Amino acid sequence: MYLIEIIMLPKDLTKDLKDRLKSINGQVEGIIKMLDKSDNPAQILNQFKAVNKGFEKAQHLLLDEVFRKALAIKIAEALETCPGNCGQEEKIATIRKQFPNLNLYELTDKMKEIESIYEFLQTNTEKNMQTITLTIDNMVCQGCAEKITDILTELEGIKKVKTKAIQKSVRVEFNPDKINESEIETALTKSGYEPKKAVI
Repeated sequence: MYLIEIIMLPKDLTKDLKDRLKSINGQVEGIIKMLDKSDNPAQILNQFKAVNKGFEKAQHLLLDEVFRKALAIKIAEALETCPGNCGQEEKIATIRKQFPNLNLYELTDKMKEIESIYEFLQTNTEKNMQTITLTIDNMVCQGCAEKITDILTELEGIKKVKTKAIQKSVRVEFNPDKINESEIETALTKSGYEPKKAVI
């Protein structure tokens, strides 16, 4: 599913677009009446131009408020996922450079392209994920377990944390490109806990 499919239209933009379309509808009805009366073709043509201009303005509003925002979000996500040596950095940089000048149709094409890059990066990241299980002897209650979860989930590169207070253990899934086992253990030690690798 493309990001653009799940972004909601802002209420003020929706109202603006509806008002513009109602105005355009009135202009179209006016053109029909002019045709019925066989009015001057030049005047009819001017009304067609006005209708086209109205549609163009509405398109541009949608472009800037929704499509461009969606692409900006996805570019940011791709940049965050790519550590700098992911094999896709040149493509991401190109789209980022083109971004300010893309028109509506180019935006939708670039959205598909950046989505494809992001999915590729996500798949590779999933494959590279590592897991460590630690025993923490001074994790003596559920409150401690929740605090440890909070400490670890705030670290960049941590995907999933599962604590078991009764077993005094924590299982951490992490991205080794962003954080290593030593840094995870250090974060816990600085917070007053005593982690050690669990014997499996």
